[in-house]
Amino acid sequence: MTLPLLGLALGRRAPASLVPLLAAASTWCRPRALDPAAGEPAAVLAREESVRALPPGARLALWAEAPEEVDSAAGRRAVAVVSDDPSTVEAAGGRGVFAASERHARARSFLSPFVRHRLRQARGLPARAVLEQTAEGWRWSEGRVPLEQELVPTALAVAAAAVVTERDRLLEALAWGAPSVSDAETASAIRAVAGRDVVVADDPARRRELASNLAADVERAAGLSWAGRRLVERWHDAGSGAIRLVDLLALRPIPRESPAEVAVRELSLLGAASESRIAARLREAAKFDRRGE
Repeated sequence: MTLPLLGLALGRRAPASLVPLLAAASTWCRPRALDPAAGEPAAVLAREESVRALPPGARLALWAEAPEEVDSAAGRRAVAVVSDDPSTVEAAGGRGVFAASERHARARSFLSPFVRHRLRQARGLPARAVLEQTAEGWRWSEGRVPLEQELVPTALAVAAAAVVTERDRLLEALAWGAPSVSDAETASAIRAVAGRDVVVADDPARRRELASNLAADVERAAGLSWAGRRLVERWHDAGSGAIRLVDLLALRPIPRESPAEVAVRELSLLGAASESRIAARLREAAKFDRRGE
């Protein structure tokens, strides 16, 4: 398979805030500066001032720096609007892609509340096990000893709820799908909506009480679990943004031509009969090559 070419018309250099997203997107496409020698791109990511020079039929992603650009001629033409400005991404609606600099969802698999419950059962943990962030590190709410660091991912993956007030630790918990209770300042810092993405309280004792209640409310915990993960993917993970961009641009791997397919094509250009024995044998070889991919 050959990765499709994503042409870049971003001026002399791509914005620094866009680099993590382009790096992540290189798993599914080849971001390259527009150059006739590089071949025809499957889609183009461009600034507004560069759009006029693009072929009319090119699939376009617009790099926008302000909400007003979304309603420009280039913005209306674009199938995706990429920005490092949250208000611009929100103005673009379903076409918006946030250029995140972080990778908080990376190597953190979302686990649904049902799976988490089964894992707690398998490990002999309480059905309402609550994980709490302290100055010394993560610990179970009924324990006194902080967890060893290598055990934290597993704990976050099975916890019925988590109490956390540090920004990056909250994003870590949400990425694992842990229904979380935090304070208003930390929730606001990650663009979380109180009651939808996280439960919020500023009093420590009240946070612990809410977490215990949340651990017992399976339906509400499930809603928060899914919402928290979506929040991380939307605003705090370049890899998720790259997947969203690739999907909006409908970029798909291109099947490569096998040597046998190249030979069949060249024979036809030379005028060889399509029903000739050599052409038939080469077509069979091409089928064999495809099965081996």
